[in-house]
Amino acid sequence: MYVAIDSSGVLIRELNLNLSMIMEGHWPEFSMKRQELPDCCSALTLLCPDPPDLFRNKEWSSIKLLPHSAGSLGIGQATHPFYGTSCCILVRQYSEVMANINPLLLIHAFMPVLIFSSAFEIESHIFLKSLSQVVILAGPGLVLSCAMIAVMAVKVYTFNWDWYIGMMFGSILGCTDPVTAVALLRNLGASKSLTLIIEGESLLNDGTSIVVFEVFRDLSMDLCIATELAVRLILKVIGSPLFGYAMAKITMFCLSYIFNDGLTEITMSLAITYITFYVGEWVGTSGVIAVTFMGLFMDTVSFSPEIEVFLLRFWEMLTYLGNTLIFMIVGVVISQRSLEYMSISDGFFIIVLYFALNTIRLVLIVGLSPLLSRLGYGYNWRWAAVCIWSGTKGAFTLSLALMAYQLEGLDEVNVRNKILLHVSGTVVLSLLINGTTMGWIVNTLGLSDIPAPKRMAMYSALQRIRESEANTFSLLKMDRFLADANWVMAEKLVKIEDPYKSQQRSVHVDDLLPNTRTARCPDCEKSVPWEPSLREIDDMMEEARIRVLKAQKTSYWRQYSAGMLNRQAARTLISITENTIDSGRFMTVIDVKKEWEIRGIFVTIRKKLEDWMYNVKVDKYKPSKNRISKMCYRLVFTNAFEFFVYMVILLNVLPLMLEYIPNLNIELETELRTINYIFFLMYVIQALMKALAVRKAYIFDHWNQFDVFIITLAAADIVIDQLFERSEHQVRTVRIFRLIRLARVLRLLKVMIPTFIHLLNKQINKQLSFGYDIGKGYVVGEEDVSNLIDHISDQKVISEQLRSIVERNHQEAIKELGLLQRDHPEIAISVKTRQAVRTVLNSARDTIHALMAGGLLDDAEALKLETMIEVKMKRLLKFAPSIQPPTAEELLKNLPWLQNSEKQIEFIKYKAKLLYFDYGDIVVHQGEQPRGIHLIVSGMVRLHGVKPSLGTSSKGLEVDEDDELTSGESRPSFTDYRSSGAIIGELNCLTQQRMEVTVTCETVAQTCYISIDDLFEAFDVFSEFPSLEYKIWLALGIRIAITIMMEDITYQGWSYNSICAYLARSYVVDIEKNNRFDLYDGTVEDAFLVYGSAEDVQSQKQYDAPCYISKTTHQVWKPLSNSNKK
Repeated sequence: MYVAIDSSGVLIRELNLNLSMIMEGHWPEFSMKRQELPDCCSALTLLCPDPPDLFRNKEWSSIKLLPHSAGSLGIGQATHPFYGTSCCILVRQYSEVMANINPLLLIHAFMPVLIFSSAFEIESHIFLKSLSQVVILAGPGLVLSCAMIAVMAVKVYTFNWDWYIGMMFGSILGCTDPVTAVALLRNLGASKSLTLIIEGESLLNDGTSIVVFEVFRDLSMDLCIATELAVRLILKVIGSPLFGYAMAKITMFCLSYIFNDGLTEITMSLAITYITFYVGEWVGTSGVIAVTFMGLFMDTVSFSPEIEVFLLRFWEMLTYLGNTLIFMIVGVVISQRSLEYMSISDGFFIIVLYFALNTIRLVLIVGLSPLLSRLGYGYNWRWAAVCIWSGTKGAFTLSLALMAYQLEGLDEVNVRNKILLHVSGTVVLSLLINGTTMGWIVNTLGLSDIPAPKRMAMYSALQRIRESEANTFSLLKMDRFLADANWVMAEKLVKIEDPYKSQQRSVHVDDLLPNTRTARCPDCEKSVPWEPSLREIDDMMEEARIRVLKAQKTSYWRQYSAGMLNRQAARTLISITENTIDSGRFMTVIDVKKEWEIRGIFVTIRKKLEDWMYNVKVDKYKPSKNRISKMCYRLVFTNAFEFFVYMVILLNVLPLMLEYIPNLNIELETELRTINYIFFLMYVIQALMKALAVRKAYIFDHWNQFDVFIITLAAADIVIDQLFERSEHQVRTVRIFRLIRLARVLRLLKVMIPTFIHLLNKQINKQLSFGYDIGKGYVVGEEDVSNLIDHISDQKVISEQLRSIVERNHQEAIKELGLLQRDHPEIAISVKTRQAVRTVLNSARDTIHALMAGGLLDDAEALKLETMIEVKMKRLLKFAPSIQPPTAEELLKNLPWLQNSEKQIEFIKYKAKLLYFDYGDIVVHQGEQPRGIHLIVSGMVRLHGVKPSLGTSSKGLEVDEDDELTSGESRPSFTDYRSSGAIIGELNCLTQQRMEVTVTCETVAQTCYISIDDLFEAFDVFSEFPSLEYKIWLALGIRIAITIMMEDITYQGWSYNSICAYLARSYVVDIEKNNRFDLYDGTVEDAFLVYGSAEDVQSQKQYDAPCYISKTTHQVWKPLSNSNKK
């Protein structure tokens, strides 16, 4: 672009004019000679990022089928320097400079980006299961392919190539770059396993091909010997993956200390990619393989959630730019250097080479198919056909061809130019033929057929979208500004077609729906409702299982984005989910429980240290009646005595060090020996004093045992030193005993053991905190999935099975978390406190964004506030792993309906009682009248009974306070677990309805009990608005409304803190019987029925709690006896 602007502004203006005419559908005639057209094309290429997209006219519509890379290569070749006007001279000069570019620079500039981007986007769990297949194709498969290509090049070509050049040529054409095929397979909905096998083969054979290329390049030019070659192969094959893995771990460690800094994180990802490549090449490993494995071991969870979209778009842009530039540069090199040597026979050889490559790949895939079919996800003939036809060549092949072209030691005409010409021609043919016909191949083989469960899921989603559109239209028609819009046209324009709609008349989505499919009775010839077969149920259940796991994975990512999960916990949960997808089962609490089980080397070391420190027979450490023993006892068990012993040990270190200085140990031999005797005597005295103090109990202390061991060694050292003469053998023995003297210093470890134990406890607490974080994330994920079960499958039998599985997993997870909190309450409090802080900070940040969007804060002010919030969020990364649990008084003060009211807190605190329950005790019986509220202070309880009716029966009728509980047959059973901070009996005390559950202690528990009489007395005392009763109803209403919103598909995109912030402005209204109440009068955004039932005055639609009241309902009334709460 720069050259064209400098050389002729008229040319650019003319090009801009012609470009605009082309985009409008007209093809103007260029006002230049035929000779100038190629240079004009070069300028046009530099101005347009995607040349094929220019041709959107009908006459040029076929060009859109061509791959973009082939177009870039063709336009690069169009810069052949024809002689023309002077305005093209600079363009030709620029093309000549590009033709002389160093291919090593090209690979070092673009290959790291292309390799890392491909590896980073691969789904690791599918790749790991398909790894054996990919390794076979990219390892032995590539080597065999190179050998067969070499045979053809040496025996068929007439260029007199030797076997080294033939293998180098084979390594260039052996690698694949199926970008077009992979993109097409994804768009057509083909199997992810097949797509990843093709993509993984391309990724790994890039590294294999460059290793083979470098080996035979050096052999062809006599640059290495066999020993050096073997060492290099070992480094590249073994060292490269290890180096890539190490760099991935280093990168993730560094990223863990960066919080929400998009520029820094993306810069680091780019810098580490190039550092890995360059350092890998410098130390002798393969930079391509190292970058490949680094990308495979990293994922988006390694980065802050706020930059996910920006990160993926950044690497997508770099990949696009790298591919485009490589193809254009190769095109320029061919036009400038190789076209003049091209003959008709070269064109024939290129065509023969193209068909030979496809034949070789056919033989290779067919030969390896028996082995591939027994590995990974399996392998069938349809997959084999797609793999054969997807063997297109791309940027990496061209880069290797450029490297071969620049080798000065090879013949320029018969080797270098021929390699570049034939490789480039084969790349173009593979892109033009294989790339454009891949869709037809996939459709012909039936790999794009959408199974019935997916069609039904898509149909169900479209139905909900259309229902949402209808509700939106009904509201917009009431808008005073939009009332006269053309609604018929609007409805027509927003209609969304089914993307899975089949062109075949024999396939209809309606025929797959459970409500429309029928079967004919063989006896009466009547249509009866269709019942799916066992195989159809299994297929639908498998599809539903995969969707459940994907919903869990989405929930974990959403929790991570909202700060509810830390980075490592999110990565672990997502990894477990991905592995479970391939296992054919659901994710259970057993899969995550192992993350918080205390095990490992830290626990073992801590037990040993605690045993050394505290496992002493203390009951035998009683002072003796003997006067001397009693005096020794008082002296030994003082801090001064311990301090004196440690000072003696420290002083003993100096002579021990002098004994190992060659000159001083001979000169001061007598003095050092005397000092050794003195210290030995002091050790014996302190041991005797302890023995006299505690008598027989002395030997039970591990440190006393260690003292006896040290004294024994010292005595042996003295005896050997005195009795034996200094022969060479005895000198060696003396030196060994002197070395053992250093063991005396280990006695100082006793002072450091408490510090070691503290550090180990801190590390174990981090592990427990991490496990509790994972467990809580799993519970929230199960709750999110349970809200989507009705949207996952329309089949009743499937949805019932899913609900049963999810409920069972949820209950087991709640129980395990409660037991973990019982054993380690300080860990659970730490995790909950950290999540509460993060939620509040998220809400504050959202408020800042809202104020900035409304113009109440300028950018500078908002940046200052956001920076302060980011600093506080970053501090949460080093949050204390354990916090002491709150007391009963603190829990009482933090009740949502007692906050900021000192008088109410003091009144309730005065009336409340602390109750203690043992394991198995029953706190509340099902069916009994409510006696009060229990606030759990510690422990865990189990709730079992029927689901709360919220004022309505299972048939939609209101429950009178004197009615008995409905039977378990009409109302589903309910089981749940509650732990510290939970409240039991609020709603029942407010409505005076019988208890619907039995509460049993699963552990020793403590509750803060407020009797119903004291609660009603508090209602009378604190009756001014907002009364205590109103605040309890408001807290219950918000809790129920949160559940309703999380179950509604409309609010699935909302985070938990967004819902809480939204409901913070809510209030409660009591509708008396036979009264009407106006809704959505301009002051109400949403309404939820949280207790009882109501009826739409206009449509007479019945609403039963808990539910969302539609915005089309403008007035409700209560014709029955009980009142409602909204």
